[in-house]
Amino acid sequence: MTERMPFTRSSRDGPTFRDAPHPVIPRPRPTAENLLRIQRIRWHEDLLVIAAAGEIDLATAGRLEHALRDRLPAATVLDLSEVGFLGVAGLRVIESAAARARAEHRTTGVVADTRPVLRLLNLFGTDTHIPVYRRLDHAILEVPKR
Repeated sequence: MTERMPFTRSSRDGPTFRDAPHPVIPRPRPTAENLLRIQRIRWHEDLLVIAAAGEIDLATAGRLEHALRDRLPAATVLDLSEVGFLGVAGLRVIESAAARARAEHRTTGVVADTRPVLRLLNLFGTDTHIPVYRRLDHAILEVPKR
């Protein structure tokens, strides 16, 4: 007995167009504006809340730096409660803004409650020299008094 070769739907040049897999078209990377949204909220004359939502990494840290660069009031609260990822580039921006605030005799606080953000703040010891709060209302009450 002879074995039979299974029938395929291709020619000697390769598979027919019907059998070829569809090419995957890469999606463009979202812009920094889509990855990180920043809102400046003037709480009162001496307190500014900068709320960030999204991811803070090398691609988006410049947007956060720009928001923290302008003239700031006596107290600033950086609300990271809507941030799902914080990279080292973002951490450097936060630490340099806090150092500048200390040099100018201003106060700064950070609100964070997501595990990735808290872990990085703790891992690098940032939470030892910048107060970190779990809730925005606690930060608003405490930061101006410091």
